Amino acid sequence: MIKIHIFHTGKVIVDPAIPYKNKNPFAFTGLFRDPNNKITLAVSSYLIEHPKGNILIDTGWDSKYAYERPSRFFGILDKISTASIQKNEGIDQKLQSVGIRPEELKCVFFSHLDFDHTSGIRLVKNAPCFKASAQELKDADSNFFRYAKDTWKDVHIQPFEFADSGIGPVGRSYDVFNDGSIQLINTPGHSHGHCSVRVEANGKYIILAGDAAYTQRSIREEIIPGLTVSSRSAKQSIAWLHQCANDPTCLLVAPNHDPEINEQTIVL
Repeated sequence: MIKIHIFHTGKVIVDPAIPYKNKNPFAFTGLFRDPNNKITLAVSSYLIEHPKGNILIDTGWDSKYAYERPSRFFGILDKISTASIQKNEGIDQKLQSVGIRPEELKCVFFSHLDFDHTSGIRLVKNAPCFKASAQELKDADSNFFRYAKDTWKDVHIQPFEFADSGIGPVGRSYDVFNDGSIQLINTPGHSHGHCSVRVEANGKYIILAGDAAYTQRSIREEIIPGLTVSSRSAKQSIAWLHQCANDPTCLLVAPNHDPEINEQTIVL
């Protein structure tokens, strides 16, 4: 039996061009656009309780942003993606609610290393293992504007390599337990090393899509994210998610920021 806990570790307030790509390449920044049109999205993290060890996917916002504002680049990035979190919404509190301490995790994996997926790392810094794809870590080393490396300065994020498995939109994945039950599948576009997580048991599976898609509308209409490193790759990834969503053995495709996906526990 595998349990997947979907946690909401805060919210993010953004221009609609963040989840839905706009013809204006700068629209996602919200510059010169009506601030009254901004929307509120979820920020999710996932605990997978597995017989071979507990896995955490992403860490959401740091709960300190309940009472202070992120100051990177003089607060410019906070205005683009505004953090919103309550004190009791941090990932440490969410884990505590199901009786698990960070030390009891097998590993923390990141779908990618954007700030809203990593800033909560401080709250689980005693976890024994942190991993992200080698390509994502390489990009984080070269792109100081997008990635907040200071977030993980106190922990060591180890690289994992995707294998040429034939799984997913570009045929690359990482098998966490080497048994097919948890696959980190390369779904590039939003970033080169981005991965979605496939959890499978008893002939059924779910997909934790990360930011390869933002909402159910994204999947239905195959709308790629506003911020991409490759629109072509993003279209491949969203088409694959659309295909999964229409597979009768797929119980759910859950984008990280989808406000339609409630906190819940899924048992496979």
